Amino acid sequence: MASEATGSIEARLEARLARLESREQLLRDFIVPAYWNLLDRLTEATAAAETAECLACGQARSLGEFALRIDECMFAGGRLERLECPSCGCVFGPLKYLKLPPTLIAADYRLLYAHYQEGDSTEAELRAFELLEPKKGELYLNWGSGGWSRSVEILRDRGYDVWGYEPNAASTSAFVVKSRAEISARFHGIFSNNVIEHFLSPVAQFQDFHGILTPNGRMVHASPCYRWSFAFTRFHVFFPLANAPMALGARTGFDAQVAADEDAFRAFVFRRKAEAPAIQS
Repeated sequence: MASEATGSIEARLEARLARLESREQLLRDFIVPAYWNLLDRLTEATAAAETAECLACGQARSLGEFALRIDECMFAGGRLERLECPSCGCVFGPLKYLKLPPTLIAADYRLLYAHYQEGDSTEAELRAFELLEPKKGELYLNWGSGGWSRSVEILRDRGYDVWGYEPNAASTSAFVVKSRAEISARFHGIFSNNVIEHFLSPVAQFQDFHGILTPNGRMVHASPCYRWSFAFTRFHVFFPLANAPMALGARTGFDAQVAADEDAFRAFVFRRKAEAPAIQS
């Protein structure tokens, strides 16, 4: 009995040590590059451009031409200063986050999900999927499927060929991939919930979507951030308010239309056009 108790204590200590080591690695992955990024930015501050480009319509303006929306990050990210585009209504930023290297942002997400889990998004994802008007025998992708949703498994049990893509949160599903390099198929539909507001470069992301959709493919992206809400986190960098969804779609080869507009659920459907326009740099 004593031997069993000792073994149980040792097992618990080993498990706790493994968790601590994992979190310590995540902290190092974030803090070390953050330090150097801060140092680099401080030296570049005097040469920083005083203009910004809207993430939706692409209009470049001086910072003073944008209305400013200010919030405070609930995840200790400090002051959040976002810009409101006078052309299409898009709100984007904070610029301090958009300017971070992608590797640092990825580390920031991994650190977040090491100790924070979002609520179950299954029902909202299922609803977004239904707005695609799906057909059995066609191929669908849940973009940003998370580690807290059962939608992929539920839809596959219903006979739909649905896969998930989740680069940040942990998932044990055999039908969820973690790397964009693992996606080579063409999909009849792409859907997401609470994801579009995380797009650091929506134009590039929608161009990528255009390339992996079939000619008549469509997307549904659901998010509360089609209105000004949930602005208290640095991880939300893109708020496609007003005409921003249509502007983004026009730039990337999609027709955008409201699919749902309720207090608890908002979504746009983006229908793929035959050709995506070239983006002027």
